[in-house]
Amino acid sequence: MRLRRIAAFSRRALLQFRHDRRTLAFVLIMPLLMILIFGYTFGGDVKDIAIEVVDYDIGIQAGTSPVLPNGLFLAQKVIDNFDTDVFSMHTNTNSRNARQIVHEGKAWAAIIFPANFTENFLSTIKTQDMSFSPKIEIYIDASNPTIAAAVIKEATQSVQIILKELSASLNISQIEMPIAIEQVYAYGGGNTRFIDYFAPGVISFAIMMVTTMITIILFVNERRNGTLQRLLVSPASESEIVVGYALAFAVIGIIQSIVVLIAAILLFDISIVGNIFLALIVILLLAFGHQGLGILLSAGAKNELQAIQFIPLILFPSILLAGLFWPIESIPSYLQPLSYIIPLRYGIDAERSIMLRGWGIGEIWVDIIVLVLFALLTLSVSVLLLKRRN
Repeated sequence: MRLRRIAAFSRRALLQFRHDRRTLAFVLIMPLLMILIFGYTFGGDVKDIAIEVVDYDIGIQAGTSPVLPNGLFLAQKVIDNFDTDVFSMHTNTNSRNARQIVHEGKAWAAIIFPANFTENFLSTIKTQDMSFSPKIEIYIDASNPTIAAAVIKEATQSVQIILKELSASLNISQIEMPIAIEQVYAYGGGNTRFIDYFAPGVISFAIMMVTTMITIILFVNERRNGTLQRLLVSPASESEIVVGYALAFAVIGIIQSIVVLIAAILLFDISIVGNIFLALIVILLLAFGHQGLGILLSAGAKNELQAIQFIPLILFPSILLAGLFWPIESIPSYLQPLSYIIPLRYGIDAERSIMLRGWGIGEIWVDIIVLVLFALLTLSVSVLLLKRRN
C-alpha cells in the first residue's frame, strides 16, 4: 500500500466535486438545512390550539354571600388563566353551536361552563357535599392524542391555579374545593393510541417517498440508457407514456397501502372508523401527484447521484412540516404557512379524517381537490416536458 497512490485516488475523488458544483453544494448545505429544520420544529410545544369557550356561569354578585363578600365569577377566572399561547380561543354563546364547530373539525375542543358553576362551588364550600361539585365539560376531538392531552392539561392546570388562589384567600384546604372536568369525545376517545394517529400518516408518507424516489431514479436511468428517447419516437404519445407510468405506480401504491394496513391492523390493532376504499382513493391521488413530481425533478438530473439529491429536499420538509410525527400546531408560527404548500399535508389530513373520524367526501373535499389539482398540474407539466424533449 503506497501513500502516493492513496493520495492520487483521494485527489481524483475530490476533483470530481469541482466539475459537479451541485453535488458539492448538496454535501455542504443539506446538513445545515437538516439541523435548522429539526432544531426549529422537532419536539416543540403545542400552541394555538383552536377552542370554543362557552361561559353560561351567572356567578355570585358582590355582597350576596358572606363567604365571598366581593362576589365571584369562577368560570371567568378559569378562562382568564388559560395560556393564550396554548389556546387560540373563540367565545361562543351557544354550546350546541360550539360542539358543531368541533364536530366539523374547525376547532379541537369546546370548553363549556354551566350556569350554576360558581353557585355549586359555593355550595360545596358550605356543605362539603361533593354532589354539588362544579363541572366543566370539555367536548373534544381526540383523533389527535397529542392535542387532546394538551387541552386537558391546560384546562386542569388553570383550575388548579385558581383553586390554590381561592384556598389561600378563603383559608381552607384545597382538597375541600374540587372542580370536576368531564370529557366528552367528538372523535376518538380515552383509548385512542398514538399508533392510531400515526398509522395514516405513515401510509401516506410511504407512498409519497417510494413513488417519488422510484420515478426520479427510473426516468434518469431510462434517459441515460436511451430507453426514454426510443419511447418518445414511438407511436405512443407523451400523455400515454406519463399516464401509463402513473397507473403503474398507482397499482404499486395500492398494494403497498394494503400491506401496511393489514400489518397495522393485525400487529397493532389500529382502529379504522371510516370507509377504507375512500382512504385508498386518497392514496391513489397522492401517488399520481408525486409520480408527476418525480418526472419533473428527473429533468434536472444528469445521473442517479444528482437524482438522489432531490429526495431530501422533498423528504425532510414533508416529514417536519406536514404533521406526520407531531401536530402542525407545535411548529413555530412563522413556519406553519409553509405546510400549506406541501401536498403530503392534505393526504395525511384526509387519511386521518377518514380512518379516525369516519369522515366522507363531504368533509374532506378540500383535501381531495388539492390532491387532484396537484396531480393534474404535475402530470400535465410532465407531458409538456416530454413533448419539449421530444
